[in-house]
Formats: sequence, structure tokens, C-alpha cells
Amino acid sequence: MPRRVWLSLGMVATGVALMVAAQLAGAAPERRGGIFQVGTTGSSVQIDPQVAYITTGWWLEYATAAKLYNYRPGGMLVPEVASRFTVSNGGTRYTFFLRKGFRFSDGTPVTAGSFKYAFERVSDPALASPAAQFVTNVGSVRAHGMKLVIDLTSTQGDLISTLAMPFFQATSTTLPLDREVTDVRSMADLPTAGPYAFTLNDADRLTSLRRNPYWTSGPGRVAPRNLAGVDLQWNLNEQTAFEMVKASQLDEGPLPAAEVENVANQYGVNRSRFWVEPSSSCISEIAFNNSRGLFHGNAAMRRAFNWALDRNDYVGAASFGRTAWTHLLPPGYPGSITKPRLQPYAPTAKIGKARRIAAGHFKDGRVTVYYRSSGSTNQAQGEKVRRTLINLGFDPANITMKGFAGGDIYEMIGRKGSDFDLAVSLGWCSDYPSSGEAFLPGPFFPNNAKYRNKIAAALRLKGKARATALGRLDLEIMRNVAPVAVTNTYNNLYFFSDRVDPRSLSFHKVYEDWSIPSLALK
Repeated sequence: MPRRVWLSLGMVATGVALMVAAQLAGAAPERRGGIFQVGTTGSSVQIDPQVAYITTGWWLEYATAAKLYNYRPGGMLVPEVASRFTVSNGGTRYTFFLRKGFRFSDGTPVTAGSFKYAFERVSDPALASPAAQFVTNVGSVRAHGMKLVIDLTSTQGDLISTLAMPFFQATSTTLPLDREVTDVRSMADLPTAGPYAFTLNDADRLTSLRRNPYWTSGPGRVAPRNLAGVDLQWNLNEQTAFEMVKASQLDEGPLPAAEVENVANQYGVNRSRFWVEPSSSCISEIAFNNSRGLFHGNAAMRRAFNWALDRNDYVGAASFGRTAWTHLLPPGYPGSITKPRLQPYAPTAKIGKARRIAAGHFKDGRVTVYYRSSGSTNQAQGEKVRRTLINLGFDPANITMKGFAGGDIYEMIGRKGSDFDLAVSLGWCSDYPSSGEAFLPGPFFPNNAKYRNKIAAALRLKGKARATALGRLDLEIMRNVAPVAVTNTYNNLYFFSDRVDPRSLSFHKVYEDWSIPSLALK
């Protein structure tokens, strides 16, 4: 399942998702301190380092984690806890030499054993970590003081980029091996070794970060750390939270679709309080349940839905800068094919063609749609999918709509035996950009041996050859298998309070959100 589902604060609040890239030039802010107050409409996300797999969680963990190698906000992969590494045994043995001076928020020093323990938690079946899929070629991990040795069974993949994922951060041995950490009441409940640490995680109410008292500047420890901390409030009313940001009672929060134009006119774009940037590594999709129900073994209906969906209309529900898109690789992904004439589906609905393809493939005619109920945009998109099904030929009485707040939809569709047929407005982002990690096969990819073999063959290639092969497979799979209905690429919209210093805004290309250590208040 090589894909990171995602739920950014912008996406929860406005349905307009994540954004990429842009470091604002200018003098560094002088003020240090203050709590950055964030509000969002969705439910809370997981924060356990070996379990969290939603972008909001990774955004927080960029501030709390210490990794062997880490991405700077501009996208460069640099040594962090590791000072260097060597490769031997024909490319299958990596030896990392660690820096001294990193300490967890409970005062315990970080050693090679802290990274070995991350692998032990990842590999424990009871924890069911999504990270296990990324280290299937890891044979053994050994720790010797400040030296970590990783032996691989094959040279496939990019180990350094994999180790930069939050799953493989320095992990305190006080965390249970086989159980997710969810309830946090102090730094001692979830010790972390980055510039910040979790001090509170009260599910669906409040998640708080404060400075790690044992983190000091030094080799590998170069984050600015301007803020005293972050408070993230969950499950707020969209309009109320927007008004709180406007009044500077929150520092960042939801931007209802109906307010976007007014905010842009009042504050301008990328000047002070309203910020917009495109995402080059994320797409939005409507997922099919290919393991049961209507779409199981039913490529014809999957293709028919792709032709029936009016993506321009669907994107219009989000407003301000989404672009209709019809295949799996985002436009900024190596190998992605962007020529309009080569796209597998149209941006507008082709109902006649869709009905001809769908004929005889309705099964019992019943369909269950999961959608995200938090935020006006998500609700509007759920209704547009319902209308698409009716246009395709489904009886409205046989369409069941089920709404879920925030990230809950990901948990529900991931449950064994889940009854959904379609899941609306899901996000996917590439997990790490430099490895060429594939978008396939996703969690709902049909059991198709032909294309699984083709994907495996493409992943064995390197560089441009890999990118070209994946680009061609992308279009072929969407045309013939249609594992999902890709809907659009993104512009992310962010709305800040007047307290936020715009000179401190540094957008993280990889985690696709603002760098918490860089943020500062006026």
C-alpha cells in the first residue's frame, strides 16, 4: 500500500487540500515565543510515530521527530542524527554513524538503539504499522552504541529516502512495542527527540506541542524553533472557526469556499494572511472498493463512472484553483504525462459513452457512498457524486450516503468488511520524492497479476527509465483497470491571523505544510 492518505488542515477545513513549495524571502523574524493556535473542522489524527500516516500527523511530527536523514523545507535531503554512512557488501549493508547531543524530551540520549527500536515496532504484527510495506527488503538491523547497521536482502528502493519518513525516527523504548500510543498528558507519555514534543493529545479535542527542553542547537540540530508551541483544536464549526481566525482568536483555520473570493480581495494573495500554492505531488481521488460489492471484478463499471464524472463541475465545488485531472501520477511526479490529448478520461462528463460501457454491469443496482461530512466543500462533492450515479443509471432509492468527519473516513474504509462502494474526496501524496516510489498498487487496487507484474518490473528500473515506464503504466492502468477515479490536482489555500509574521512562512515541499519550527508570531 505505497501511498500516504492525507488530511491537511487546509483540506479538513476547506476541502482545498495541501499545497507545495514556496519559501518566502525576507529577514528572519525577531520575536521568539507564543503559542500558535490552529483550529480545524475534522476529527483528530494518529500521532504515534510508527502508526501515523496522514499528512497532518506528519506535519506535526516534522517538528517533533529526529531522523537519520531529514528533508529541509526546500526539499533537500540532509543528514540529521546521522553524520554520515557507508555502503558495503555489494550495496546491501548500510552503516550509519550517529552524532551525539540528541536527547528525547524525557532527557534520555538518542543512540543507535533508538532507531533499531523504530524498526522493531514497525515489524511487530500487533501494532500493524503501515511502515512495514516500505522495508520488506530489510534483513536485519543492529545497534552498536552510536553506530547503526542495516543489512538488506536486495538493493531495490532508496533506503535513505525511506529512513527520512517519520516512521523511522528515533523512537523511545518507553513506547509499548505492540500498542499504539494515543492518550498523551505530558512529554513523558510520548518522548520525541526533535525541537518540539507532544504534551497533550486529547482525541478529537486538542493536540499540543511545546519545546523539547533537552533540544539545543548543534550539529544536525539547526531548526529555528521560534514558537513556544502549537495548540491544534479539532472538530470546530467551519464558519465559527473562520471568524475566529479573521478576528485573530485563532492563528490558522478553515476557509469556507464561500469566503475565498472575499478573503482574496481583502488581503491579496501570498502577501499577508491569505496564501495559495499548487501541489505537485498530491491528487484527489474517488476510491472504489475493489474487494467486494459493485466494483469488485467490475472494470466496466469503474471505467463507466470515470466517463460519467464531470470533473470540471466536481472541482467547481472546491473553487479557487483545483485543476481537473484523470490519472494517478500528479503533474509534478517524474514520468507523469500531461499532454491533454493523452489523458485517459475527459474533464467533462460523457454520459452516453458511460452508459454504454455500464450496460449489464449494475449487479444488484445498489451502491453505498462514503463521503467526508466536515466542511461545506466535502458535502457538496458528495452530492455531485450522488448525481453522477443517478446520471449513470442508478435508482436514487438504491444510493446510500454515509458521512464521516475528517480523517474518520480513512479508518472506516480501511476496516475489513467495510460496506462502501465509493469513497469521495480522498487525497494521495507521494511518500518521498527522491525515490521514485510508485503510486501503485494502492489499497484498493484490483487483484490483477498482469499489472502487478508490470509495476514490479518498472520499479526495478532506475532514473529516467523508471519514470518513463511508470508514466506509460499510469495511463494504461487507468484506461483498462480504472482502480480509482482521479478527480483533480490541488491548490492549497491557507488563512492566517494578523498575529502571524508572514516573513516566517516556510512551506515544506515534502510534508506539504508550513514548517512549524520556522513559524513565528509578530
